[in-house]
Amino acid sequence: MRVALRGSDDDPLLPPFRPWRFMLDVDEVNYDEAELVAYTRRGLGEDVVNLSSGINHVEPPEKLIRFALDAAADPLFWHDYDGPSGHLIGRAAIAAYERSRGDGRVAIDVRNVIVTAGASAALSLAAAGLRASASAPVQGSGPGALVPVPTFPLAGAALARCGFDITEVESLVSGRWLPTVDELIAAADDDTRVCYLNTFNNPSGEFYGEAELRRLVAWARDRKVMLLHDLVSSDVSASDAIPHLLSIADEESYGEGLVTIGSMSKARAVPGFRVGWLIADDALVTRLSRANELQAPSSPAFAAPMLLLDRLLSAATDGAGDRVRDGAAASGAPHHARADLSAALRRRWSDLHELLASYVAVMPDLARFLDTAGAELTDPVTADGLAAWRMGIRRTLAENAAVLSTEFPDLVADVPAWRGDFNTFVRIPGLAGLDHLATAHELFRRHGLQTLPAPAFGKDEAWWRRRGYHSRLSFAMPTPLWRSALGRLRRAVADLAP
Repeated sequence: MRVALRGSDDDPLLPPFRPWRFMLDVDEVNYDEAELVAYTRRGLGEDVVNLSSGINHVEPPEKLIRFALDAAADPLFWHDYDGPSGHLIGRAAIAAYERSRGDGRVAIDVRNVIVTAGASAALSLAAAGLRASASAPVQGSGPGALVPVPTFPLAGAALARCGFDITEVESLVSGRWLPTVDELIAAADDDTRVCYLNTFNNPSGEFYGEAELRRLVAWARDRKVMLLHDLVSSDVSASDAIPHLLSIADEESYGEGLVTIGSMSKARAVPGFRVGWLIADDALVTRLSRANELQAPSSPAFAAPMLLLDRLLSAATDGAGDRVRDGAAASGAPHHARADLSAALRRRWSDLHELLASYVAVMPDLARFLDTAGAELTDPVTADGLAAWRMGIRRTLAENAAVLSTEFPDLVADVPAWRGDFNTFVRIPGLAGLDHLATAHELFRRHGLQTLPAPAFGKDEAWWRRRGYHSRLSFAMPTPLWRSALGRLRRAVADLAP
């Protein structure tokens, strides 16, 4: 049986960021194949359930998978290298979506987008580019980066690995985890070059409103601080409207100061496909693309068709009006709702053609594929089915959030208000005083529950122990499975409680 490597702090191969290394120590046991086999052989009669994965366990829409795999058989996507920026179709689909979100006000095209093999690759590439572009520090050993606590450690690790000095910013405001904009500004110094934020904040599910973002952008512009914005699941699961930071930055004359990271892994339950992207000023994208040639001279063949279908449908659903967003696009929906969605999808298809017009003229295979794909994408049945899936996941998330709060108040405390995300961050009173790492391993080995406790999201064990045992819980799964898993967690806490 493998033992977690607490000595990983000494490994020079790993980023010098403690929360990231803590997460690796959790995963050393909880995701190890030998450990999974050992758990199964104990014959406890319960399958392993991941309560903290941060991904969506609701089955993805079959049409999305089938369209991507069928389209990926087209030589257009695999017969040649598509370059370190990724395939033109995928980049155009992302640009068309962001244009739609910005009501046509955001000047974005394919030159502002890089398609990557997942969000991790995009964040790593962005961190390297931001470090290369950062001016020399005034006092510190390296330029500074602000990272909120708690937040998933990937960004901090990527920035630290590239030489940024990380300042972890906590909130002192009662009832919230996400630092206020004033707290972020107060934590900055003369060496601060980057401020990281994600929507939704992972794990607390919070996000900044438009007024807060506008103030943050104005401060960053005046201080020449780059904003690194990670979009997690905001386009599919929001219970309220999410501000469009690209539009805000453009309106505040600081579009060049924003780098946006996106991914399909969590929102569409397809982490194995590794489809991510990066959006930035065209000058920075040019530099990043040249750097990306070393590790990714091409993007995955299925990324472009998957992005084409997903981004255009998402833009159409968002733009089709309240009837569609409220679920009217489900099977058997009223004719006027289906007409709204079909009309919106045709507009987005027109936007895509506008972005690709100059390329279609000289790339006959591109024109051929778009003609074929267009007929399928604008089919009302296809649009209805995918839009209904988005509404269905929203309903599941809302139901699961209610189950946690109403049926398990004895298990968890300090549950943040649900705002639409897949994750929440809770205190588990029954585990107070226990070591977070050892307890995570015991929860897995004895009860088959994979969890990710608080020290993975910032600070260290001592800091969190003073605040109680906290963990991320991820509830994008069928409600019966969620309820059952929480029941197992309740029994496990009773078993492990000191």
